[in-house]
Amino acid sequence: MNLVNVQGSGEIVITPASRRDPVSAALERADPTGSWRDWWYRASGVPVRLSEGVPSTVAMPVHRFGPLEGEAGPDPLLGINVGGHYLRLVRVCGGTVVGSRETRLGTGQESALSGISLRSFVEMLTGDELSHGVRGVGIAWSAPRTSIGLRAMSILTEGGGEVFDLLDAGELDSALTKALGCPVHSWNDGEGVAAAEALARPPGEGRSLLALKLGTSFASGLALGTHQVSALPMQLAKCLPASPPPECLAHPMTGLHGTARDALGAAGVTEAYRRLADLPQADYKDYCLAAVRQHPVAMRLARSAARTVAELAHLVSTLWSPADLVLSGRNLRQLPYRQMFTGLVRHELALLPSGVTLLDPAGDVSLSAALGAAALSRAQT
Repeated sequence: MNLVNVQGSGEIVITPASRRDPVSAALERADPTGSWRDWWYRASGVPVRLSEGVPSTVAMPVHRFGPLEGEAGPDPLLGINVGGHYLRLVRVCGGTVVGSRETRLGTGQESALSGISLRSFVEMLTGDELSHGVRGVGIAWSAPRTSIGLRAMSILTEGGGEVFDLLDAGELDSALTKALGCPVHSWNDGEGVAAAEALARPPGEGRSLLALKLGTSFASGLALGTHQVSALPMQLAKCLPASPPPECLAHPMTGLHGTARDALGAAGVTEAYRRLADLPQADYKDYCLAAVRQHPVAMRLARSAARTVAELAHLVSTLWSPADLVLSGRNLRQLPYRQMFTGLVRHELALLPSGVTLLDPAGDVSLSAALGAAALSRAQT
């Protein structure tokens, strides 16, 4: 599992000392070529080291925010979700979504955000009528939160140009605030999804809520209460599930084969369906339609994805605190597929002892990260 997130760089401290060698051996088995350790070194600037002693603890950052309908003033808020190949904008006024738009960013493997300058990004935002006259902007990025802030450590942001360099340095929000003339705050997209779900739940209802946003890869966030969210201290898409996916691909960042991204992300699922079904031109929509029709290859992939979702929910509920689960994101836009897939997830969850319950998403699954980012635009950490 990936540990570089909240802890930032530093040693992996193990106690008791007798467990150091087994952990070292497990690391060798999981990362036989050293690609994950190379990625850790690039991301943190410090090589992976195992040491003995008492592990230090770093508290997860918690973000508190108010209800959107409680915001004073006539001017709206803008929420933005920056995806791998799309930009979703949501305009919110008085707690109500008054406009939304999704813009395609390039085609194929190349995103229009690749190498983008700050000026071009600002022009992209200000050129949309949804951004006119807003008094606050929240942006959800595919960028994990670490002990020093958001980091450009995803395939979207790798070598992404001026905008992502500023994000990595912690200077993007101030630059955009100056350019747009209103406060701008950036968030991990998992935090955005968790915030959207937290907003829609009755105060004090239920346990913590793990939100998974399924897209090209997937993001995760934890709602700790009606108006509190936190990033998880790991990147779940880079974890190696106990049940490997049917087709194990090399992770574009870490080089590991068979990560949770292969099982849940549209990129991995689509590639696996093309290979296993011998349909080289198939896309994710084709996979969804085939799964609904009970195509054996598509159903194999869907069951693998459901097992991975259940395993991740069990992991979070076991390591942190009991949590329920909600699934969101573009991958679940097609209702027949969503209904079929959530049925599989509920079946897998029932086989595990953690008692995780799958809840229905509170709203439009494709709006969640952007809507949550709008709520978080006024948050305090």
